[in-house]
Amino acid sequence: MNLTTQIEQAVVDALRKQVPVRDLPGVSISHVQEQPEQPFDVGFELRSGPTLVQVLGEIKPTFSPRSLEEIAPWIQRLKSLRPDIVVAVIAPALSPQAQAFCIQRGVDFMDLAGNIFVNVPGKFTLQRSGMRSRDKWAPVSGVEQAINVFSGRSSRVLRVLLENPRASSLTIISRKLAAETSSLPASRQGLWSVTMISRELATETARLRQMAPAASLDFAISLGSVSKAVASLEDQLFIRRRGGDVLLPEPSRLLTEWAQKYKERYRWRLRSSFQTSNPFGRDLQAISSGIDGLGPGGYAFTGAMAASVEAPFVDVDTVDVFLMSREGDAKLRNLKSQASVGPTLRFIYPYDDGVFMYSKQVGKALVVSAVQAYLDLYARGGRDLKQAEVLLSDSIQRRWVAA
Repeated sequence: MNLTTQIEQAVVDALRKQVPVRDLPGVSISHVQEQPEQPFDVGFELRSGPTLVQVLGEIKPTFSPRSLEEIAPWIQRLKSLRPDIVVAVIAPALSPQAQAFCIQRGVDFMDLAGNIFVNVPGKFTLQRSGMRSRDKWAPVSGVEQAINVFSGRSSRVLRVLLENPRASSLTIISRKLAAETSSLPASRQGLWSVTMISRELATETARLRQMAPAASLDFAISLGSVSKAVASLEDQLFIRRRGGDVLLPEPSRLLTEWAQKYKERYRWRLRSSFQTSNPFGRDLQAISSGIDGLGPGGYAFTGAMAASVEAPFVDVDTVDVFLMSREGDAKLRNLKSQASVGPTLRFIYPYDDGVFMYSKQVGKALVVSAVQAYLDLYARGGRDLKQAEVLLSDSIQRRWVAA
């Protein structure tokens, strides 16, 4: 029995056991048939209260937004021709992105975690989301899973794209024409490709090493890893491909999605951070000079202090500092014994060196990029979330438009 057949059989067995509709009052599945008609893998009756509908299902190990985009027109046409039936996609687990796409495009779905959306106009709408996969319903071993582009080294690809996105294919075409007479590197003309993203990571490594020679930063990842990250972004419809070009049509949507994922990681990272008194004052340069005197191996300001460089109105109640190494850690911790004359200092060990990408020198201080500052403000929530929104609209988005 091949892998696809195993998955189909597991889904059919789960349907017979009522797994997708478990704990939904008055909802049941009956008369489950394998391959009731071509090209469908399964058929069954779905009852909600007194209403009964016939469901024909397409089973796959997983459905990405990209694969759903390809089959959505076919499903919608079939539903218009056969309004008496429900055509649903069924998988062991569907990502929140895939579920959102289905609901937006009117594609009925069901997974074995219990997430379900069935809309039968004039009869009933059945919807449940936010259900997490049980271990036994995780995708069958051997099915290739998309990498998580929002964590670890893969997120460096996001930083490249968000630093210099391109909003339309027309822009790409105009940039190509300009490239014929321009002496600028291709990456700075917006003509991103997998190879150019890889080169940009190496270029950014060299730039940061000049700014922070004491730190041993290396942002490079393999060409294969870049390619997998780009493929995952394409599957989730965050980017589009035009030949060899990588197009990011909605950078704000990608950044917002990343910020939501980053928030979970941020709170976990704070467990290993430490706070100290601030004997240096409120001014960025004064704080930077004071920290320099303690000899840390390299650092960069983030959060509200970084945002205040581009948005001076930002209130700074805590000065967040990313450390590049643990060198000088003991001296920094000893600041606790000194009297404070400014906001509390919080030192954080980042989850990945990529947080330092596109940092800039402000006087003698190194501050993270606006994108990284936005992520950290968003993760803190509360008043800082409002400041993140202003940073996005007043600085980041304006730079995207002007690029």
